[in-house]
Amino acid sequence: MRRIYLDNASTSFPKAPGVIQAMSTYLAENASNPGRGSYEHAVQAMEQVMDCRQKLGLLFGCRESRNVVFSLNVTTALNTLVAGLFTPDDHVLVSGVEHNAVMRTVHLHRIPYSVIPCDKQGRIILETIPSLVKPQTKALILTSASNVAGTIQPIREAGTIAHQLGLWTCIDTAQGTPAVECRLEEGVIDAIAFTGHKGIAGPQGVGGLVLSPHLAKRITPSVGGGTGSRSESFSMPELLPDRLEAGTQNIVGIVGLGAALASLGKRGDQDRTSCNRLLSYFLGDSRIRVIGPKTMEERTSVISIIVEGFGLAELAYRLDAEYGIQTRYGLHCAPLAHQSLGTLQTGTLRFSCGHATTHEEIDYTIQAMKELLC
Repeated sequence: MRRIYLDNASTSFPKAPGVIQAMSTYLAENASNPGRGSYEHAVQAMEQVMDCRQKLGLLFGCRESRNVVFSLNVTTALNTLVAGLFTPDDHVLVSGVEHNAVMRTVHLHRIPYSVIPCDKQGRIILETIPSLVKPQTKALILTSASNVAGTIQPIREAGTIAHQLGLWTCIDTAQGTPAVECRLEEGVIDAIAFTGHKGIAGPQGVGGLVLSPHLAKRITPSVGGGTGSRSESFSMPELLPDRLEAGTQNIVGIVGLGAALASLGKRGDQDRTSCNRLLSYFLGDSRIRVIGPKTMEERTSVISIIVEGFGLAELAYRLDAEYGIQTRYGLHCAPLAHQSLGTLQTGTLRFSCGHATTHEEIDYTIQAMKELLC
């Protein structure tokens, strides 16, 4: 049976051109640790890591590539950010569509928070932000796009309002990149958490933070260990990225991410045109309710639906078992978003296109849906 992969919001498949070859070459011909030796292969590994940092700096508007810090994933990056900047005596604002990567993190670290309400499309209501600010409020933490509804958030407008109120703005770009432009900007955005394995189409196991100069000076490490620098001291080095990169990083993943970034501007918008084709079908069937915006201008290539009179778990199972179409059913690790969107009791069936999703695959999916719902 053929495989139609429509779960790119979970992780991308296939990976970007060059990713597998770059990772395989590194493992077969190098496999050295950067910063742990002065021999040729260690230096080559360091150059590959530095190249990836520079590419990420260009993507996210960071002039100092040392302020690009790698981690296991965006969730680890968000934990580093929250634990390194806030205490239980502080307070932050979050949106009503945040992923558990944010919500469980603030709960784990006992950071008080208030939720910015969203409209029916899952877009934050900007006008409510000032009323939620308290004397101890330090920051706004906001996803650039919902992983449930695909709704693109007004991150620049929100960041500007936050700064006018004396707050930092921290953006989770896991679902937005590369569809939603997000760059560090003084007076707007101070920190960006990213992942490499979704829209960028790199490998799993690598993400990180991009920090403005003033947050780079303030953030404290929550993990200690070897860095290959300042080894005479039991304290973590002051200089970034070493201060936040204890232990051996996922070098093979970083090499793969560098390859994915190199092809990012060459892929076109096939994911969006394919998604628009699917969206048009869903909007034209009265039995199907599309959650979130009804146009591609307001959303990423993620569509969640509810089908009248049809169990979503069964529908997801049959799409896979009978047609080889892989989707995701459930709450998508974002119960707060479902609460805001009114789908907490049902969950949604989510279709998410990627850079390699073809129109033919979408037409096949549409035909399968028609047959199942007949």
